[in-house]
Amino acid sequence: MDLIDEQNKFRTASPSLLGRGIEAVTSPMTRMASKMVPPGWIEKLVKAIDSATSKPQLVRFKHDQTDMAACQQAAKKIENTAKLLNGATGAVSGFGGAVTMTTDIPATIGLATRNIRDTGRAYGYDGDGPAEQLFRLQILEIAALNDKTVRQQRIADLESQITADGSLVDPDPEITDPLVDQAIERISRALALAIPKKKAGSFIPVLGALVSGAVNTSFQGDVSKAARFAFQARRLRESGR
Repeated sequence: MDLIDEQNKFRTASPSLLGRGIEAVTSPMTRMASKMVPPGWIEKLVKAIDSATSKPQLVRFKHDQTDMAACQQAAKKIENTAKLLNGATGAVSGFGGAVTMTTDIPATIGLATRNIRDTGRAYGYDGDGPAEQLFRLQILEIAALNDKTVRQQRIADLESQITADGSLVDPDPEITDPLVDQAIERISRALALAIPKKKAGSFIPVLGALVSGAVNTSFQGDVSKAARFAFQARRLRESGR
C-alpha cells in the first residue's frame, strides 16, 4: 500500500475491533474493574510518561533513517516486541484476576510510552521539550480512544502541530504548562474509561489470562499504529508530500 494511502486509511479507521468486542463481552464486569483503579492513579502514570526516556530501547536498530521502508521495518519490530512483552504480562496478570490487574496497568502504560519513544527514534525523531512531550501524549490518547469522531478530531489536532519541515510548533512558554496539564487530564480520562473496560476480561474464570493477554497485545498494536502514523506524518511533511 502506498504510504499516502496508508496515512489516509488510518485517519478514517474505526477503533480496533478486538478492543470494542472485548468491551462488549465484559461490560457487566466493567464497574468492578473501575473500582480497582484508584482515583487519580492513571493521571499520575501519564504524568510520568517521559520517564520512559531513561529506559532501554525495546529493540536495537541501526538503519538508514532516510530510507522510509527501513524506518517502517524497524517500527514493526518495535511493535512486535511490545506486543510480545505486554501480552505476556497480561497473561500473567490474568491468572490473578482483580488482584494483579492493578500491577499490569502501570506496566501497560509504561510499555506504551517506550513503544512511542522508540518508534519516534526509528523515524529519526528523538526530541525533548514540551512540544515533543505533547506530541507523545497526543499519540497515546489517539491509541486509547474508542469514539471514531473524537479520534478523528484528535488526529487533526496532532497534525496541526507539525510544521513544514517536520518539526513541531513550539507552544508559547507562558501557556506550555497549562497545555501539558490539560493534555494529561484529557488523556487520563480517556485511559481511565478505556482500560477498566478492557481489563474487565481478567475477571472471566479460566479465560482471564487469555483475554488479558489479548487485550494488552491489541492495545500495543493500537499504540504502534498511532505512533507510526504520527511520525510518518512528520516525515511526509518534511519531504513536501
